[in-house]
Amino acid sequence: MTTQPEPQAPATPRPATVHELRTALSRYGLPGDRDLFEQALAAALDASPIGDLAAVTEVIATYLHRLTLRTGERAMASLAAPIGGQQRTRATEAFARLRVTGGNW
Repeated sequence: MTTQPEPQAPATPRPATVHELRTALSRYGLPGDRDLFEQALAAALDASPIGDLAAVTEVIATYLHRLTLRTGERAMASLAAPIGGQQRTRATEAFARLRVTGGNW
C-alpha cells in the first residue's frame, strides 16, 4: 500500500480585473478592506486629471499587493500551522484546510 499525498489547496487566483479584486478583497481581505479600497479608489478617481489615472492605478496596485501578501503561500502556511504547541489531529488538519481554501472543500 502506498501513502497518498495530502491534497494541496489550490492557489488563490490573482485578480485580473477590478471586479475580481473587489471580490477577492471581500473574501480574503481583512474586515473593512473592501470599504477602504472603494473609498481610496473613489478619491483617487475624483482627484485624477482626465487622461491620467496614475493615482487610480496606484490604489489598485496597493490593494492587490496587500491581498497577495495575505493570500500568499507563506501566509496560508502560517495560518495552517498549529498555535502554541497544539498537536495536529485530523480535526485540526480539516480546519486548517478549510482556512486555506476559504471555506471550500
